[in-house]
Amino acid sequence: MRARGECRHKGKAVKDNRVPKPKADYSLEELDGEMLLYHPGETKTIYLNETASLIWSLCNGTRTVNDIAKLLEESFPETRAHVIDDVAATIDRFAADGAIEF
Repeated sequence: MRARGECRHKGKAVKDNRVPKPKADYSLEELDGEMLLYHPGETKTIYLNETASLIWSLCNGTRTVNDIAKLLEESFPETRAHVIDDVAATIDRFAADGAIEF
């Protein structure tokens, strides 16, 4: 049995306890069917695919990276093998682009 909030990668438990929080003034916008993160003061736009926009919406400053991955594992069990890596990589990209903080 898996501990609460624990994700599995290649059969091993993985924990990422970072808590991503969107930085001020970033907003998720839809433009011509595309999802974009937009920051008006920095005139910065970041394109998001459907999965990245879902991950963004789950980054609320209270959930850990592991919590987000667990929610996605439960919602999309067919992708379970790659979820924690994909969630962590997406959140790392948000951080590199300056859209979130921990």
